[in-house]
Amino acid sequence: MKVLVIEDDPEVGETISMVFSMRWPDAQVTVKETGKEGVAANRCDTFDLAVLDVNLPDIDGFEVLGKIRETSAIPVIMLTVRATETDRVRGLEMGADDYLAKPFSPFELLARASAVLRRVGAGARTSEPRILQAGQIRIDADAAEVYVDDRPVNLTPTEFKILAMLVENADKVVTRDALIDEVWDMNASSTDAYLVKLHIQHLRKKLGDSGVDPKVIITVRGFGYKVPS
Repeated sequence: MKVLVIEDDPEVGETISMVFSMRWPDAQVTVKETGKEGVAANRCDTFDLAVLDVNLPDIDGFEVLGKIRETSAIPVIMLTVRATETDRVRGLEMGADDYLAKPFSPFELLARASAVLRRVGAGARTSEPRILQAGQIRIDADAAEVYVDDRPVNLTPTEFKILAMLVENADKVVTRDALIDEVWDMNASSTDAYLVKLHIQHLRKKLGDSGVDPKVIITVRGFGYKVPS
């Protein structure tokens, strides 16, 4: 596993590198101390996970995240000393997969990293690919590829996990709590429900379903969401 850490504090970067190496002995951890170096590293190499600090000395983490999302769907966990809901929501709206406030427990970071990596669904491809289909959506679950009317759609790992769960349960209502439990692997709260809503909005936009009356992902008020078959 290859991990990219973009963090300007050498002690924090060393701690993250150490705990990842303890948890995954074969992990290759690359630490960059500026946003520009982090963006360049991501463009030059392929990583399985990025840990990104918001407060960087050259460009802030939100700008770095935007540049990463231009070319990559790599899972991203953001770190910040500004533990405000506004910052958290901003990062998630821009495509971050999780958010952790400083000071943080290294063990919590590992737990969140493990959960994010599970969402990617990095299972081995079998000879018969697992295809999920509902309406105009087709998903190759093994390759983590999504198509709408044969048009490829680039999703983040979290968005992919949500859509796959909805498509796999086509015509059935999937509750927000069920999505939180499956995708985020944590107990539901009012804030977590809002995170689901944000990711659904992103999905609709990418699927071309962001009009006044969405047809691909339907909101069932008071319950959750469903995808017609």
